[in-house]
Amino acid sequence: MIDKAYLDSLTELLGKNTVNQIRLEYVQDSTLKLEQLLRAWEERDFETLKQVSHSLKSASLNMAAKQFAQQCEIIEKSAGKGDETPIQTTIKSVSDVHKETLMALSGYFSMLK
Repeated sequence: MIDKAYLDSLTELLGKNTVNQIRLEYVQDSTLKLEQLLRAWEERDFETLKQVSHSLKSASLNMAAKQFAQQCEIIEKSAGKGDETPIQTTIKSVSDVHKETLMALSGYFSMLK
């Protein structure tokens, strides 16, 4: 779900408080962008799907949320081609993976001393 080794090195480099603040901003931003993504899918707005999924992918990679980033990448590439099938498959689980990612990040930071 998350890359703990990456988070460990990021936390060592920037400090727990800084990385936790980045996490809190990620939670807010990714939640809003996920809503935009789902709305764009309902409207079949492929340009917005491409842009929002790209933004989510980048932010998720920065926050070590590898699985969620992979889903966003599938949506981004498929939206760029106007290919609905991979999006339809991925969009079904994207909210659940996002929720699990946020829980994993929260758990990671609650374990840090």
